[in-house]
Amino acid sequence: MTKTQLSRLLTFLVAVAALTACSKTKTSIPQSYRNPGYEQTVFKKLMVIGVAENQESRQAFEDAFVKAIAEQGGVAQGSWGVLPQSEQLTEEEIRAAIEAGNFDGVLITRLLSVDKDQEYTPASTYNNPRTRYYSGGGGGFYGRGFYGFYGTTYAQVHEPGYFETSTTIRLETSLYAVANDGLVWTGQSETVDPDSIPDARESMTGAVAKKLKEEKMIP
Repeated sequence: MTKTQLSRLLTFLVAVAALTACSKTKTSIPQSYRNPGYEQTVFKKLMVIGVAENQESRQAFEDAFVKAIAEQGGVAQGSWGVLPQSEQLTEEEIRAAIEAGNFDGVLITRLLSVDKDQEYTPASTYNNPRTRYYSGGGGGFYGRGFYGFYGTTYAQVHEPGYFETSTTIRLETSLYAVANDGLVWTGQSETVDPDSIPDARESMTGAVAKKLKEEKMIP
């Protein structure tokens, strides 16, 4: 491979990386509440509970949350590791697992909604190339002769109307203190047009973990 070919290849790879970065799914947290009674509370070890009937979904989501919290410097463990039951967990089971694992906080996430919105863009018609006017030449555009007029207006472009569908996944995450069952923080996240379920999971858990770090609820 020549230096020129190598240079072109590197340029191509950089461009691909940039496009990939630009297409990364984004999650926002438009609504959140921090209980003022817990402003100094920092959790050393969180139990993560994903509310889901499907066991595989629960495990995958809890694992993603544990990873995201660890990347922010916190410590967490998914409930499926100590409570592998596929049915609804009882309060006694959860409290026993919390005590045995020395957890000081419980993070619970549930799905609020998956909304699909459609936006319609109406049809449009225009000339291509667009009409141009000239300052001189006796009559401007119309003074260019019949073919100047005909050649420009002939290339008329019609774009039909179309619908664009946008998908928004909304989840609610709440953090409780084990010591007194008090609500410390709650927030609603919105993930728009994810490429896949794993992509949505990573984006959402990463955004919430970052928020917990920013508000100093994890070390």
